[in-house]
Amino acid sequence: MEISSLYIKNFRNYDNFEINFNSGLNVICGKNGLGKTNLLEAMFICAVGKSFRTSKDIELIKNDKEKYEVGISLKNDINESVYITYDRKRERSIKINGFYIRKMRYLMGTFMAVVFAPEDLLLITSGPSARRKFMDIALSQLSQSYYYDLVVYNRLINQKNICLKSRKTDILQIEVLNEQIAEAGSGIILERLKFIENINEFSGEIHKFITENKELLRLKYSGSFKIEENGEYDREKIKKSFLGVLKNNYEREKDREFCLYGPHKDDIDLFLNEENLKMFGSQGQKRTAVISMKIAELTLMEKLTGRKPVLFLDDVLSELDKKRQEKLLHFIGNIQTFITCTEFDIKENSLNVNLINLELK
Repeated sequence: MEISSLYIKNFRNYDNFEINFNSGLNVICGKNGLGKTNLLEAMFICAVGKSFRTSKDIELIKNDKEKYEVGISLKNDINESVYITYDRKRERSIKINGFYIRKMRYLMGTFMAVVFAPEDLLLITSGPSARRKFMDIALSQLSQSYYYDLVVYNRLINQKNICLKSRKTDILQIEVLNEQIAEAGSGIILERLKFIENINEFSGEIHKFITENKELLRLKYSGSFKIEENGEYDREKIKKSFLGVLKNNYEREKDREFCLYGPHKDDIDLFLNEENLKMFGSQGQKRTAVISMKIAELTLMEKLTGRKPVLFLDDVLSELDKKRQEKLLHFIGNIQTFITCTEFDIKENSLNVNLINLELK
């Protein structure tokens, strides 16, 4: 799939802006403050309905305007267009191929994208929420049912936390919530386990290529409770284990006034040559591991769907040394890629580049 054009109105620093893109590599260049990242952000919203920079949609509306509008036209894909508006009344409207959709989950998978921003270079050293977000964004695009389970699960966890904080905690209500939490949560855990298993294969091979067979990268899903593997994952078994943990730890959660177990507490452990990467890896090794994970995410999406996602590189080349830049660009191949930067020397790059200079727009 490819984006042929982008339209935005009252979005961030833009009033009314439309731009066409080429297949292959599109480089958006210009000084800081011109809105380079804002263009990537608008396109990414068309993939998952959310920004990769903020959780507050209202921040995306320009100044005193009432709503923002973003839309992309697609080619070489099963879909032709995605159009989204969001207003200050917190009302969202989504159209796919000119038809309105009622639920956000129906947007997932319409257009697939992977974003690689400077903050992603902290994916390994930052807290577990960043690694959960990495899984959730990828899996939501791959599976509408995963996104649905995630929305339901988060709502149930919020309800349970309110109950646990109440002085008049109703144990029967908690038991009902636990049953529902285990049902939605088991689906999330199952898909995450399969995701890590799949992405392990690609990230390991990619990492060996980047490091010239000197390092072995391995990812492992780290759950808040033990899951019996036996060579195959089963949703009902996961649900049963999850429900048992919740029942056995009611008093502990009541004392803490917070739900302590489930996918909202889970993480990814990363190992380099079987040593904990977060604890013992150098900054260069950690950055190389993140590059491997992002390229693996792209590869997995294409393998599972047969469709090529779009790649957004938001000012990350300046954060990488020349060798890592070359290794990253090596994997772009025939995937449509958008790069933002303040300077780009075309003479030093053999790729066919569509240079978009915002200072001339």
